Amino acid sequence: MNGSSATGWKEQPRTAWLAAWPIALTALRLVFRRKLFWLLLGFALLNFLFMFGAIYLLATLTAEQPEIGKMLSMMLPDLAGTGKTFLNFMLAQGTVTMILLAFAGSVLAGNDHRRGGLTFYLSRRINVLQYAGGKLLAIGLLVSLTTTFPALVLFLEQGMLGDTANYFAENYNIVIGILGYGGLIAVTLGLLLFALVSWMPRPVPLVMSWACLFFFLPVLSEILSKVFDDRQWRLLNLWRDIYAVGSRCFGEAAVRSRDVAQLSEAVVVIVVVCIVSFIAIMIRIRQQRHQS
Repeated sequence: MNGSSATGWKEQPRTAWLAAWPIALTALRLVFRRKLFWLLLGFALLNFLFMFGAIYLLATLTAEQPEIGKMLSMMLPDLAGTGKTFLNFMLAQGTVTMILLAFAGSVLAGNDHRRGGLTFYLSRRINVLQYAGGKLLAIGLLVSLTTTFPALVLFLEQGMLGDTANYFAENYNIVIGILGYGGLIAVTLGLLLFALVSWMPRPVPLVMSWACLFFFLPVLSEILSKVFDDRQWRLLNLWRDIYAVGSRCFGEAAVRSRDVAQLSEAVVVIVVVCIVSFIAIMIRIRQQRHQS
């Protein structure tokens, strides 16, 4: 009788893709150990705390003074509990999320390329796709921590403070919008960040490249669109493209009129960015595996 039979324990093979979870959790632990991460996360949650308190105050005022509450809801659409409320909240989280990802990128994956961690991972029973999946999962969870999860909490608060049954029944599509927009942000930014980290693992070049993509390039796109009087230049602003496509998850009414004409082009830009980023990740990881 072998040891496993004597103890009653049986080895059950797990799905291969579950190998991504330990990689993601290990990467997140490294980020959570940094004090700067908690400082940036605190800044990211300031807007959430403000929205949480404002929604509570408006709901209390509406219960006590219905007419005033309705008037304020019309004057302040970001607190009305519609899809626009949560769409604009997630958009407002963008700046701090970008800064947080710029800091976390080198910790999540950059050290693997600079200090030989990639060789350690690939020497185990995992392949390149499982390693990449784990890192992308970690980045996606960080993005969700500042965008998707807070938006879901605000949605629950909005429903619990009013006519709960009717609100959830009439606005269940908002949850789909939050998850869709949040997933789009996580996938697009995750692939792009991981691609940059794979080729530029050092913090300074990474932060400079990230800043060019999400701070300098949007300004340049606005300047070029006005100089040449062509709105197509605005497609260079990737964050705007993500917002335009993500707003469609909340329904046609949530899409800004100036984004409707360029919605299909924005989809093409996002798809191209994701495909190119994925190819760049695979090429770099395979290169480093052969070099080791």
